[in-house]
Amino acid sequence: MQRDLKRLADETFDLLIIGGGINGLATAWDASLRGLKVALIEKSDFGGQTSSATLKIIHGGLRYLQHLDFRRMRESIRERSALLRLAPHLASPMPFLVPTYGHLMQGMEVMAAAMLMNDLISCDRNRDQPDPDRRLPSGHYLSRRATLDLAPGISEKGLTGGVIFYDGQMYNSERLTFSFALSASAAGAQLANYVAAIRLLRKGAHVTGARCRDLETGAEFDVRATITANMSGPWSDIVLGLLERPDPPRRVVRSKGIQIVAPQLYDKVAVAVPSAYVDPDAVLARGTRNFFITPWRGTSLIGTTDTVYEGDPDAFRITDRDIRDFVAEINQSLPCAKLTREQVPFAFGGLRPITEKNIDTGSTVARKYEIYDHEQDLKIGGLLSVIGVKYTTARFLAEQVVDATFQKLGKTSPRCVTLERPLAGGKTGVWADFERATLAAAPAGISGTTMRHLAHSYGTDYQLVLDLAAREAGAAALVPGAEEVIVAEILHAIRNESARKLEDVVLRRTDLGTQGQPSAAALAACADLMARELGWDTARRAREIAETAARFQFVD
Repeated sequence: MQRDLKRLADETFDLLIIGGGINGLATAWDASLRGLKVALIEKSDFGGQTSSATLKIIHGGLRYLQHLDFRRMRESIRERSALLRLAPHLASPMPFLVPTYGHLMQGMEVMAAAMLMNDLISCDRNRDQPDPDRRLPSGHYLSRRATLDLAPGISEKGLTGGVIFYDGQMYNSERLTFSFALSASAAGAQLANYVAAIRLLRKGAHVTGARCRDLETGAEFDVRATITANMSGPWSDIVLGLLERPDPPRRVVRSKGIQIVAPQLYDKVAVAVPSAYVDPDAVLARGTRNFFITPWRGTSLIGTTDTVYEGDPDAFRITDRDIRDFVAEINQSLPCAKLTREQVPFAFGGLRPITEKNIDTGSTVARKYEIYDHEQDLKIGGLLSVIGVKYTTARFLAEQVVDATFQKLGKTSPRCVTLERPLAGGKTGVWADFERATLAAAPAGISGTTMRHLAHSYGTDYQLVLDLAAREAGAAALVPGAEEVIVAEILHAIRNESARKLEDVVLRRTDLGTQGQPSAAALAACADLMARELGWDTARRAREIAETAARFQFVD
């Protein structure tokens, strides 16, 4: 999978997607599988913005019970099961513990009833799951003692026990997002990162594609398409503004959410801890919203904050103050954590759609996806704007977008098959058997730790990396300072996965940087490989190292 800008410029497409996050990539996959000729452009890297801000939870929509929104709960349950089935190497069940207090809305009686309703509404959650290790157990409640055994240090005042429910967790959210890109490319979609839309092309009252700029060279070219889908997330208003002018206003109002990586606080379950935010839309209000402390690969992931962001989405960044404020809130809610700023090696986050009526109340994140046909509101044909709100349901949103595209094309849509088609690397069968076979097939010089990592990161495609390791001198060696990532993964990312910048490799193709800053030696080694493969000069190499290192520095 590599950029082919000549083909983008020379051919005419049925569908042009502007935005290469999880929703755009899922749409490209679905549309290509249904026979449409698809182009997708992304002005940064695939999954490099909002899609990378996930807490790595595959939500089944339990919170929708508070809103009595059973339809969206069913959607989330179905899509959670789908991801566990379509990408078993990257998604697995995770138990979540919600402590109960008193005998009102936060009490055992109410939460036990909620668990019962959740199990009834999701009674078919494992129906098409062939792997017993990827099936989601029923929820259950715990005694006070058992709750404290699992989550020592939580507030004991009024504690009556706890309830356990199960959701999914991603092994590597960046690889999961990128698996949609690989799947779309394999199905025939033309994908290009670091290409920005700078103007929407029009013929009368119809959008016919976009004027684009290659952000690597500055070259401009047109991508022509019958339908254009604006799926640019926080940038959607700005892209829509390209209808009228090349420099539309860049101020947006969004929700800013961040997550932090911290020392592991709990190792067996994810724990819900009350936050300072109140959910004003809840029909059955339980008081404050929770943030979650989730065990993830030897660390804790903690999130998510929710504050209003106003400004240019390109200027979004996480400050040291953001991290310090969140650490203080965690310590206030969970004093036993005793976290310090110095114990947070990495933070990540992004901007999400906002519900305007809730800006002043604390719960600012929109919960419902939207598909706007601008022939209806702006009298402009050939243009859709799509606002997604939830990673888990991206596949289903894509299905709706592709249905709408066929309708606008005046064609009968073939059946959507993405609910049953494994993602790239996902044909593992029963995971335990696959992992066992992968470990048994380890070539000389490749450790079991690395083989397990390759199985999780690439699924059935791990052999592509091993083939590189066998062919290239030194490619089987670990990246300096890494415990499981080998040099062949860097080469594979450059040659086969459209990695154009050092941070693409460090943060999104491998997990060298997902838990904190890699060593200087690791950055230098990766930059040397990219310089050799992509023809960087000394200045470009130094700039890439500095820019990537800056991703791990948070200043006010």
